Amino acid sequence: MGIKIEFNGNPISNLSEWQNLVYTGIKKKEWKKGSSAYSLADYIINQNGVEEIRTQIARIVNEDVTFEKGCPDYEAHFDDYGRGRAHDLAIWGTTQSGKKLFLGIEAKVNESFGDTIETAYLNAKINSEIFDKSNGKKRIEGLLAFNFGEDNKDDYQLRYQLLFSTAGTLCVEADIHIMLILVFKTHSFNKNKVKSNYNELQKFLKRTDAKESEKDIFQLTLDNKELILIYKKIALQ
Repeated sequence: MGIKIEFNGNPISNLSEWQNLVYTGIKKKEWKKGSSAYSLADYIINQNGVEEIRTQIARIVNEDVTFEKGCPDYEAHFDDYGRGRAHDLAIWGTTQSGKKLFLGIEAKVNESFGDTIETAYLNAKINSEIFDKSNGKKRIEGLLAFNFGEDNKDDYQLRYQLLFSTAGTLCVEADIHIMLILVFKTHSFNKNKVKSNYNELQKFLKRTDAKESEKDIFQLTLDNKELILIYKKIALQ
């Protein structure tokens, strides 16, 4: 596999270790064959996923890449308002020229990119008024500024998960930041849902003025930081 995978300092070398270390408690229900959680682990551990990803990224950045460490369910803190962005898998590496690279992976099968920003903001507003907790509103307002620079009422129809996924990738110290969305074609795969989710992604990318360098590979500049976003479908064996 050529990379050290670990969770809270515990090494992971097979699916059982991945499951028993990461998918415990309330997260147990996420671990089942055909799910995005299981599919990502299977792809990385058993189906040469690390090398496939490494090869694609080396081509995109135009130099050889070495992956050094991976961590499932890695929480990246991009503000001071509670929990951070949980990457399904975070990978650190270096390029041949010595640049530090960070890769945040989001695994999907049919899952959407979450609620709209409007729904998330209304829920945060309710929490603020009822429970005197204003962090949710502050976070969303900060993320809107980070991603778009200016407030636009149409932005509230975009998907909230994309708003903090970018921030949660760019906040990690690195020279090259990559957000990779992997959509696994399992027995649960639904073409209509996946198409709808892809359209939601396209709306978000259009709003950020992302440039498509090649099919489903985008270059974004957010808050003066460069982000490479890759969308990729994977047919598992």
